[in-house]
Amino acid sequence: MKIARTLIATVTAALLATSAFALTQPEYKAAKNTIEAEYKASKDKCNALTGNAKDICVKEAKGHEDVAKAELEAQYKPSPKADYKAR
Repeated sequence: MKIARTLIATVTAALLATSAFALTQPEYKAAKNTIEAEYKASKDKCNALTGNAKDICVKEAKGHEDVAKAELEAQYKPSPKADYKAR
C-alpha cells in the first residue's frame, strides 16, 4: 500500500512539474527556428556524400528534426497525445 501511495504521489508531481514548465510562444518559436537551422546544417553536410550514403544521411537528419519537433510540441502544449508523439 505504501508503494502505491508513493507511486501516485510521484506521478502527480511529475504531471504538475510538466505543466509548470510549458514554453511561452517566443520560447517556442526560438526553439523551432533552432531545430530548423540544425536540420538545414545537417542536410547540407549530406551534400558531400553520394548515393545510398547521402539518402541515409538525409533521412537521419529528417528523423532527428521530426523527433526534436515532437518533443518541442510536447513541451509547448503538454497533453497525452503530444507525449505519445514524442515517444
